[in-house]
Amino acid sequence: MEKIMEKESIFTPTFVINTLISFLFYIVFYVLTSSIGTYALQQLHQSTVVSLSLSSVFVIGALIGRVWTGINITRIGMKRLLYIGGIIFLVLTFGYYLTTNIPLLFLIRVIQGAGFGIGATASGTIAGHVVPASRRGEGIGYYALSVTLAAAVGPALSIMIYSSLGFGSLLGIALGLLVVTFILIFFVRVKEFSDAERAYALEHEPKGVERYIEKSALPISIIAFLAGFIDSAILTGMGSFSTDLKIPLAGSLFFTMYAILIFVSRPFTGRLFDTKGDNWIFNPTFIFFAVAMLLVGLAGFFSPAIGFVVLLIAGGAFGLGYGGVAPFGQAIAIRDSSKDRIGVATSTFFGFLDLGVGGGPIVLGAIIPMLGNGMLGFRNLYLYSAPAVVIVWIIYYLIHGKHQKSSSEV
Repeated sequence: MEKIMEKESIFTPTFVINTLISFLFYIVFYVLTSSIGTYALQQLHQSTVVSLSLSSVFVIGALIGRVWTGINITRIGMKRLLYIGGIIFLVLTFGYYLTTNIPLLFLIRVIQGAGFGIGATASGTIAGHVVPASRRGEGIGYYALSVTLAAAVGPALSIMIYSSLGFGSLLGIALGLLVVTFILIFFVRVKEFSDAERAYALEHEPKGVERYIEKSALPISIIAFLAGFIDSAILTGMGSFSTDLKIPLAGSLFFTMYAILIFVSRPFTGRLFDTKGDNWIFNPTFIFFAVAMLLVGLAGFFSPAIGFVVLLIAGGAFGLGYGGVAPFGQAIAIRDSSKDRIGVATSTFFGFLDLGVGGGPIVLGAIIPMLGNGMLGFRNLYLYSAPAVVIVWIIYYLIHGKHQKSSSEV
């Protein structure tokens, strides 16, 4: 097995280019989403509800795009869908220049989200095809670093550009990045489905709900939804929480530590996933995830100086915890599906993850006031999130963990 793994390279030209395409897709997503709410509040004089809705409605479009891509990728082709997603994303980004009408902006956000969903799902499917099966966990782990880096850089870059140059310049930079993305797609070389494979897939295509959702990917997708829901408490609340604690810098550095620990651990965890199996990754993942949420909540009890350090440690634990859910969950979803259903498996997994991350703020927004006002509400939310992670861990074991297997067994 070791000799085989040495011969099967992960970092082929297509893998590297496709990973860069994924990074650019996601960084444009984070750059625009991080500032669209502020733009609506400050420049368009809209309410907080409207501004938050403009930020989150993108997820609806992304979900539609992912589902549509999953069921059409066999007949249309991976690279062609990458082009389609890129064109929609590019054209609709230009659309922001043309209107300040709120209903039209909502429509632009939804369609733009669909373009993003199409492109991101096509890219993820390509990654699943070009990575050697014996190194799938390691390969998908490296590919997923594109999303991690975008999540770490995108929001900060967005705030910096918006505050210094304005929303128009932000759009110009986003358009430039998407043009580069479109050019890079030309250099992607991936073996598409043959006519025989396409005919077989269409002939055996499931009916009803199973056409849109890959059944084999459902257990790990449910876990992704629940983990993403808990993660949304961090994404939407860390800024306000750290500001209330009078340590806003710690809120930013939390995500920096998150990214650093993912980068440092990914080579080791990827190989561990491929050689030892799912539980060797997900059991420690849930432990670190729960510890991270507990530490974030406990930071609210300390002085700013101590709270600062606690949040940094929590950020590292969060990277070792939640940071493993998306890449290795995707690897499981792809591994457990047939070749002609990789696209549907990818859209199923990320569709559930998007629902958790995107829908979480809506539900949590109603729950937080019940837990306390201001900082107290967020502190209690994070403290309660720690046992919630343990519950998700138990669910993971019941629906997937007890049936775990190594990627190399497939």
